[in-house]
Amino acid sequence: MELVLLFLVGILGWRAWTAFGEARAAHARWTRGLGATHTGVAELVAMAEAVRVDLGTGAFRKVVALTGMVEPGGAGTRPAPVSDIGSVWFRVTEEKLSRGEKGSTEREVVGDRRWDSPFLLRDGDATVVVDPRDARVEVPVAERRRDAHDPDHSGERDFGIFRILDTTLSHEHTEWRIEPGSRLTVVGEARLGGGPDAHEVRLAAAPGLPLTLSAGERTDHLEAGRTGSRAAIRRAAGYGIGAVLLLVLVIVL
Repeated sequence: MELVLLFLVGILGWRAWTAFGEARAAHARWTRGLGATHTGVAELVAMAEAVRVDLGTGAFRKVVALTGMVEPGGAGTRPAPVSDIGSVWFRVTEEKLSRGEKGSTEREVVGDRRWDSPFLLRDGDATVVVDPRDARVEVPVAERRRDAHDPDHSGERDFGIFRILDTTLSHEHTEWRIEPGSRLTVVGEARLGGGPDAHEVRLAAAPGLPLTLSAGERTDHLEAGRTGSRAAIRRAAGYGIGAVLLLVLVIVL
């Protein structure tokens, strides 16, 4: 009995530690969004040009929150795999749904594909370049499709018993995408490009400098961050209290 309780204490402790890490990361994103300078694209471009003329290209670095309309960059758009809709960014996951014990359905991620290519964020006549590589993208699910499992998909011969033992039920594809013309809020560090792109303002992720792309307005992004931070803190506290109570029970017994 004590071994079982100690095992449960370990699980709850690990879950509490994981939830605490999530809460800390969520709080950091929220405070970063609060501290970012909320400015327009045209104002940012003008500010960057003034700094470049006075101090040079490398002198301009500023954490900002920008909102604008998405436009394709030099790479254009690419059809998202599930919807076939032209997008400047997409991510598609594939989950295998299998029959578990007692009739339950188990999920396993068997594929995760993402296309990242720089695109433009426009507000009026001004644009900046957004590089979504390594960015945290917070957009709603755009498409979900479930395909029936084909036991002969692998091309192997069907010997009857193998089909009976195959517990796979279906495959579910989930797609997130950013389309041209959609409204997007970008929170991250803006800096000027180098060489022939010295006049170009870019926002990209870098070590210690995360980039967040969020659908909608800055206020929506901040509210979602605050809600996520509080939820993660509550989870961490719940798991931690549960682990302590079980540990006390083990000591008493």
